[in-house]
Amino acid sequence: MKHRITIAALMLALVGLVGVPAAANAQQVPDITDAEFLGQAAQANRFEIVTGALAQERARSRTVRALGKMFKVDHTAALAKGSAVAAKLGITPPAGLNPAQQKTADALAKLRGRKFDRAWLKAQLAAHVEAVALHLRGALNGDTADVRTLAITALPVVSQHLGELTVVAGEKRHSHH
Repeated sequence: MKHRITIAALMLALVGLVGVPAAANAQQVPDITDAEFLGQAAQANRFEIVTGALAQERARSRTVRALGKMFKVDHTAALAKGSAVAAKLGITPPAGLNPAQQKTADALAKLRGRKFDRAWLKAQLAAHVEAVALHLRGALNGDTADVRTLAITALPVVSQHLGELTVVAGEKRHSHH
């Protein structure tokens, strides 16, 4: 029950943010071009695919392995949708991960078991907070309707992931004192 309430509260907060007219919110949300959004979203999706696969191989916790699998599937689909929008707009997002993401993925690849689980959850929480912020920026300030729609439709999935991570991280924190 607590799990559902957390996700519901997060979704209400996001709906509150997105539900405000763009003109009222535009001053507070940094501008972003379609190329910037599509590039950052592609790198974020690739990071989730790579680290999701690592979680399936290196995690001790069944929950972390399951989240890794879900993230890999969901972000593979999101990457495909983003790639289609980028192709339609004639935008070529950068390949691979950004340097910070690569550093995190390399560090995770050296860990196993509980150490991996803790580091992975920490990295995922940070990545999904950034992803929610990125998608809000794209939804409110994307240059084209295609990018705004892509960002809006990805928000519930990214928000669900963040909610799941928040619950799991909270459970792990309280169970390993």
